[in-house]
Amino acid sequence: MKKGTHKTAERLLEAAKLLKGADGPSDVANLLNVSPQSVTNWMKRGVSKEGLLLAQRLIGCSATWLQTGGGQMVESGATHVSPDSGAPSTDQREELLKRLLPEGKGNVIAWEEEDDLPEDPERVWIDRYDYHFSAGSGVIQWEVRQKKALPFDKGFFRALGSKPNDCRLLVVRGDSMEPYLFNRDMMMIDVTKTHVRDSRVYAVYFEDEPLVKQVFKQAGGSLVFHSYNSSKYPDKIVEPDKLDRVTIVGEVIHRSGSGLAGGN
Repeated sequence: MKKGTHKTAERLLEAAKLLKGADGPSDVANLLNVSPQSVTNWMKRGVSKEGLLLAQRLIGCSATWLQTGGGQMVESGATHVSPDSGAPSTDQREELLKRLLPEGKGNVIAWEEEDDLPEDPERVWIDRYDYHFSAGSGVIQWEVRQKKALPFDKGFFRALGSKPNDCRLLVVRGDSMEPYLFNRDMMMIDVTKTHVRDSRVYAVYFEDEPLVKQVFKQAGGSLVFHSYNSSKYPDKIVEPDKLDRVTIVGEVIHRSGSGLAGGN
């Protein structure tokens, strides 16, 4: 894919306006996650190879149309609108959006109540919980938080090798696992995965305190509770004779929130 002339920048601005509602170079910069200066430079010297690839991926316009002005603006078959033809009509825009966002094909749905969502036999709901260790019965006590359950697809659990009924959503508290888990991030644990696998992240209960730690197994049977934020929270070593104070609540199999992307 070659770098185009300054005409590619004009076509890029047009596509961003039509397909994403962008209103000028600064909006285009935000859409493509580049600096405004980069877009200004494209207007003078043509869109770079990286810019063309970003426009193709994030805006959805055809690379051929961007570089030459020929063919279709989008590869889904939408009618090409030339830079000189003015803004598209309402009918043209609606038709284009239907082609780009076919109904039921992974579109984002905003909802406030469960009834707002279309019926889906593959959807399951997972409650959000707090938990504590019962001194009387010696088992984990789960308490549903006063917040809405969240929907997940059954295929999500199949891919992870877990069952919905075995999973719990928990809110992270504290900064010991930053940047993997930030305070108030959401994590999902599988309560059947309690056999420690080296270097995995677990929700644990240790000496009357719920924790989330990366767990390492040591020769001789001891465990190391490691915090990603290790400069602030040093490792805790649990010797074999103190393992009876440790309860593995479940393995962290999913997380969402403000932290950096990662997994275990």
